[in-house]
Amino acid sequence: MKKTDFKKITLEDKPLIDDYFRRFPQYHSEHNFLTLFSWEHYAPCEYAVINDHLILSNTINGRSTCHAPVGEFDPALFEELISFAKKNTGDCAIAFYEDKYIPYMHLYHPETPVYHSRGCSDYYYRTKELAELSGQKYLNIRRHINRFNTKYQYTVETIKPETIPELHDMLDKWSDTKIADTNTVLNEEVRAAHTALENWHELGCEGLVIRVGPRNKIGAAAIWGEMNYETAVIHFEKGLAQYKGIYKVINQETARQLQGKYTWINRESDMDVAGLREAKLRYHPEKCAKIWYIKRKEIS
Repeated sequence: MKKTDFKKITLEDKPLIDDYFRRFPQYHSEHNFLTLFSWEHYAPCEYAVINDHLILSNTINGRSTCHAPVGEFDPALFEELISFAKKNTGDCAIAFYEDKYIPYMHLYHPETPVYHSRGCSDYYYRTKELAELSGQKYLNIRRHINRFNTKYQYTVETIKPETIPELHDMLDKWSDTKIADTNTVLNEEVRAAHTALENWHELGCEGLVIRVGPRNKIGAAAIWGEMNYETAVIHFEKGLAQYKGIYKVINQETARQLQGKYTWINRESDMDVAGLREAKLRYHPEKCAKIWYIKRKEIS
């Protein structure tokens, strides 16, 4: 394995990468073509195909991290990747998106610590629960939605090509209120959402907007895609803070749209942000898609 085996991901590579994700179903949102492509400004991604395995590599601030191979487990190829990572990565050498690699590390590389990235683990919810919000545990959320319904009239609209220019404007407005230019991740998330909108059909995006009366302006938007045959992943969800409770409304309306098509909704990670973690836990996730990693200096 060498650096020249890797090439930058482009839209033309979508069929190839999607094929690997179909044959070997993935559960973390970072192993989804829409994510890999739309975040290219922040974490440019390269890939290599070796022995019918897909190997991804992300680079952030000049430091690269390889992903464990997607495909049938091949110990020889994995050892080759470990050797490659020792020479060609940053502090975080290899990220594991499937737990099948963890027992191998414990058995054959026991002196190399394997860390769990809590902040990068994706939250999974049952679509039916988010759509219905039944029971005592969702009482407070229903109260917020009822207050919103009392104060505002709104409509739900599927995102169409003619909606996209207005959505670009809404994202910029949201960014201005959050002062996203001073927050790297927020700023890059807005750029990623713009990229998704610019390549809407090519990326296979779906989504909806909430229009709030009486001016019928977009107050919130959600953009999603297919993670695997039973899961949709919510890539972007943004609401204007002036409409208190609108995030809870669009969360439920999105689940209603997806109910009957997907069993699970992946709402991505909390990035170790306390407020975001609290918000995600409030909806009682049933499970997580985890990420583990090893450090380059600790590889034995």
